[in-house]
Amino acid sequence: MFLKEKFIGSLMGTHAGDALGMPVEGYQPGLIKMRWGQVTEMMDARLGRGTYTDDTEMMIAIAESLCRCKGFNGPDMAQAFLENFSPDRGYGGGTTKVLSLIKSGKPWDEAGKEVFNGGSYGNGSAMRIAPVGCLFYDKPQQLKEVAKLSSIITHRHLLGIEGAVLQSLAVAKALRIDDSKKMDPFTFLQELIEEFNPQSKEYKDKLYLMRKLLIKEPDKEEVIKSLGNDVRAYNSVPTAIYSFLAHPDSFEEALIYAVNLGGDTDTIGAMSGAISGAYHGIRGVPVYWLESLEEGPKGRGYIKKLAKKLYDTYLYINK
Repeated sequence: MFLKEKFIGSLMGTHAGDALGMPVEGYQPGLIKMRWGQVTEMMDARLGRGTYTDDTEMMIAIAESLCRCKGFNGPDMAQAFLENFSPDRGYGGGTTKVLSLIKSGKPWDEAGKEVFNGGSYGNGSAMRIAPVGCLFYDKPQQLKEVAKLSSIITHRHLLGIEGAVLQSLAVAKALRIDDSKKMDPFTFLQELIEEFNPQSKEYKDKLYLMRKLLIKEPDKEEVIKSLGNDVRAYNSVPTAIYSFLAHPDSFEEALIYAVNLGGDTDTIGAMSGAISGAYHGIRGVPVYWLESLEEGPKGRGYIKKLAKKLYDTYLYINK
């Protein structure tokens, strides 16, 4: 498969997973099952069917900045977040405060210290990181550095930073794998662990548990108990990766599984979609989902063009 299709798949996969999960955000799996049986299609949400949240909006901002600057530029990326900021997309309080501080003149790499006693460890910097995983997919050390820098704009806590690094590494690894060959989830996970090499015990424990879960094929309750499904990065990034690794042959199955785990469904869906989309490419995303995604100034057509531009940026900086 052409690399360009994988770039498009990752960014559009973020949008698809975000939109699929948004209507049931905050619901636990038991309630999802009772009310809908299983979420398998785009449903009506607060902004309409197929719409995205802050997850995709901030992903767009990162891609725009990387393309414009031909790489990472802190002040420009922070400005891109401000220019794209739409409060009705559902931004968290911490990110909203940080962006307000930056708008008032606080340096891009200082504002994040002002929230949660030194920095957030939510999944806000991981949910948006797919463009970094794409642009630096074949340069893991540079990828890790850019993922860290992009995170500290809003999420300075180690656990928030490592969440962004882990997610971007997973996207990059999925991009590097030939989807025409059978993927071994255990090899993927082991190589990901070796590349990631986290400092925090939280991620080390979750990655160990993920290996055990892949062997057992457990029910949803055990996955949630082991990996989590809330907004903390260490309780959602591993869950999104597991959703992909437990369903490597189907983008659709991976996202349906991720969203029906409940909790922070839009973000777990967005992150799993970014990884699975990077592996399967845009051809792996169901057409009926794509056609349901919101259109408009920065809707699905814009995101597809932005992914192509990101690919062109990759070619430019590697010529």
